[in-house]
Amino acid sequence: MAIPDIKKGLLGGGMRERPEKKLRKTPAPIREAKKDASIFGGSSYMDRGDFMHRLKSSELYRGTDLGEKDRSRLGEKLFGRSSLVKKEDVEKAEKQLNLGKWGKFKDLSHEDKEKAKRLTKRILGK
Repeated sequence: MAIPDIKKGLLGGGMRERPEKKLRKTPAPIREAKKDASIFGGSSYMDRGDFMHRLKSSELYRGTDLGEKDRSRLGEKLFGRSSLVKKEDVEKAEKQLNLGKWGKFKDLSHEDKEKAKRLTKRILGK
């Protein structure tokens, strides 16, 4: 045997050819934009009156099992009395509620915190 033949055997058959690139025959699926399921309806903020009115609607009752009085009371505690309620305010409130006894809402009872967590998730459409 010749030396080049031995080298081919040791290297696994010598040089390999690159496999051909496969062309995509089907186009990539188009991603649908996520629909905003929150009560903000695609907007980043809402007037306080509209927000409180939507808190009292029966749509939120189905997702939270909280009565109208509980929802409006928790809405006032969580979001204060500002003229506008922003979506980021609701997200911040949700984060603070998840901090437990170290968060901004540490004075709320455990039961109220659980209710408020359900309410903020439903407001955000989660």
